[in-house]
Amino acid sequence: MSDGDLIGGIYPKLKNEKAPEFVICKMSINVAQFRDWMQTHLRENPNADWINMDCLLSRNGKGYAKLDTWEPDVKREVAKIVNSLNEDDIPF
Repeated sequence: MSDGDLIGGIYPKLKNEKAPEFVICKMSINVAQFRDWMQTHLRENPNADWINMDCLLSRNGKGYAKLDTWEPDVKREVAKIVNSLNEDDIPF
């Protein structure tokens, strides 16, 4: 993972053990750090509509946010659909 994958200014934290079940985690945002990261991200990705992230735990137990850049492989998805068709399903 490169530093470019880290989302600056977002710090996820494990939920308190006394928190209700519907609480997933806590998160802090350092506005100045996140603003800097966001400005850079938007310059590099001017058409971005969404930012997907994974909230992870480092080896030393600190939370961090990593940019999730996964995109579907359209060719692979089409091939799976085509391969799943039976000849009886084809209308011609």
